[in-house]
Amino acid sequence: MEITGLVAVVDTHTGGEPTRLIIGGAPLLKGATMGEKWLDLRENHDDFRVLAMCEPRGHGDMFGALLTPPCRREAHFGVIFMDSGGSLSMCGHGSIGVAKTLVATGAVATTHPTTTVRLDTPVGLVELTVETPEGGPVGPVRLRNVPAVVIAMDRSLTLSTRPKTIAYDVVFGGLLFAIVDAGQFDLEIEAANASELTRIGMELLRDINAAATYEHPANPKIRKVSHIELFRKGDPTRNAVVFGNGQLDRSPCGTGTSSKVALLAARGELAPGELFVHQSITGSQFVASYEEGPEIAGRPSVIPHIRGRAFVTAMTDFVAEADDPQKEGFFLG
Repeated sequence: MEITGLVAVVDTHTGGEPTRLIIGGAPLLKGATMGEKWLDLRENHDDFRVLAMCEPRGHGDMFGALLTPPCRREAHFGVIFMDSGGSLSMCGHGSIGVAKTLVATGAVATTHPTTTVRLDTPVGLVELTVETPEGGPVGPVRLRNVPAVVIAMDRSLTLSTRPKTIAYDVVFGGLLFAIVDAGQFDLEIEAANASELTRIGMELLRDINAAATYEHPANPKIRKVSHIELFRKGDPTRNAVVFGNGQLDRSPCGTGTSSKVALLAARGELAPGELFVHQSITGSQFVASYEEGPEIAGRPSVIPHIRGRAFVTAMTDFVAEADDPQKEGFFLG
């Protein structure tokens, strides 16, 4: 057997959503910043993403993270996120999974009762606090995210496929989200509606980006809504996040929860330090709060705190045989 490539990974799930952490075998990315490394991955090494995320080694709903040396001295590692459709600048559930893995495998030295992990991402430094009780298993992880900021509130759009007008808000919580009440479609956030929620989410993603351009006030490179967050109010509030090539988040989505917290703060519905519980389509939960953040291009921001838990599901190596006609991977749309 002739092997042309070997990739070492640790798989975890956070609230049901996978994170495949690539710890070896990846191309060496060029760049003085994580943003430049992210660009190098997108422009020159997207074939590696396909190999690691897509079939036959992955699947359409796979999510991953590529570990790199950091560009900021204070960070333990750099990280770039990816899925079956492309690569991303930030991910909340993925950061929680990465932090759990780094502590559980000893890549970051453990302290008691908590261990701090700092990750360098294309959108900034994120800090995670991992519960590491002496003599006990690695516990929940709290993410202190990058500043979240509301981009647009109370916007409306007529869908391209039917004469229906829907309301939405656009928020940056690490990625650009459009937040939409699923009650406008008479849909509950439950597993039985997964296919319809995904279909509607992708329709909204296409229509919103076709109708207007929304960009981060301080980073014009972030100028496309990448995620749709459908929600229903309740106790707790439930959500379903759709992104990529029609992926449906199994977790409550860390960047989506960050965006929701920023929107609630802007509406005066959540005070600093007040807890907000977000529940996913699978029933998993994140507990969130926020502190006041810095002004960003004249806009107020918040610093979200997201608490969740990740679990290791596999530690393995992927290989590519030289004569495998599908060794590069493929995606079925």
